[in-house]
Amino acid sequence: MAKLDEDKKGTKTSKKCSKTSENAQKQKKYRVDIRMPHGKRISKVFYRKYDADQFRAKMLVERQRIIDTGVNIDGEITFKKFAEMWLREHVIGRKAEKTIRGYKSNFKMYILPVLGEVKLKHINYHHAKKLESYVLKQGKKNRTVNKVMMVLKTVINEAVKLDYLVRSPIRGFKELKEDPSQLEYWSKEEIKQFIDKNQNNPLLDFYQMTLNTGLRLGEICGLCWDRVDFNGGFISINRSLTREGLRNTTKTHKGRYIPMNDKVRAILENRLKTRNSQFVFSTPSGEALPYSHINQRHFKKAQRVAGLSKIIRFHDLRHTFASHFMMNGGNLYTLQKLLGHSDIKTTMIYAHLDKDFMIEAANVVSF
Repeated sequence: MAKLDEDKKGTKTSKKCSKTSENAQKQKKYRVDIRMPHGKRISKVFYRKYDADQFRAKMLVERQRIIDTGVNIDGEITFKKFAEMWLREHVIGRKAEKTIRGYKSNFKMYILPVLGEVKLKHINYHHAKKLESYVLKQGKKNRTVNKVMMVLKTVINEAVKLDYLVRSPIRGFKELKEDPSQLEYWSKEEIKQFIDKNQNNPLLDFYQMTLNTGLRLGEICGLCWDRVDFNGGFISINRSLTREGLRNTTKTHKGRYIPMNDKVRAILENRLKTRNSQFVFSTPSGEALPYSHINQRHFKKAQRVAGLSKIIRFHDLRHTFASHFMMNGGNLYTLQKLLGHSDIKTTMIYAHLDKDFMIEAANVVSF
């Protein structure tokens, strides 16, 4: 008898569940269908009129905001999608190719593996610390970490400018302390040894020109005769040769004038007699010197020929010019103009000089 009651009870329950299911299917639905100003259609179904009204009101406010401000903010956009959009619409074509490659490399290697799928609106200080730790775990130095974090800050600041964020959530994020970099430059004896042992080197004029002007590699490779003024005694620097070709600008996007000393004038006058190209320094066929080959293929080989124990980079010839300029009585503000630095802080690295000069300076004050 007890078993029969259980069966009847179970049957009644089953009928009740079936009835509830049928009622749910017959339940009234409320659809919200709104066309946004940018053309996107938003459609959603609710089972409560209250929920539908709330959603409709929210979408109408958002639609009006877009109409009033002209800004369409995708609140669900991920960091990866925003970074891709920013590169495509606000960086490519406006920044140098080297800068763009740097952004892409930092995104691919460090930033996107950590933050790529995080919604832009959710990024906070914790995410920045997580990224910092990730780069450190790759065995990178503090300088590299700071560069990666600067790229992240740049993207976040751009999101603020474009109204995707109200304010930067990582504003005030501190950089790691970097080890002081060693400034490499040649002594007068090393310069003389290099020049004496490379008298037959076809690029000797190129190297001496750099030592006497402090020009960047791209600036001297891109130097053309129309920028050399023998009457005025100066060189106009407003072009640069890169891996992508000749650009009518410099690294800092500012032109400058470099006065010729006697050695520079002699080099230029001699080369003018045998010029075969628009470029001051060119290949035998008149093409620009191969920008990417100078340091590894030619300059290092010339140093080994000279028997130098200290092998430096080509860019260190610029440091050599600047260091000797200061040691011979030059001042930082003039040097800033000659090197084309935008900020005097960059030029300040030459304020410390070689040991012999510092010893002499120490005797200026003696009680």
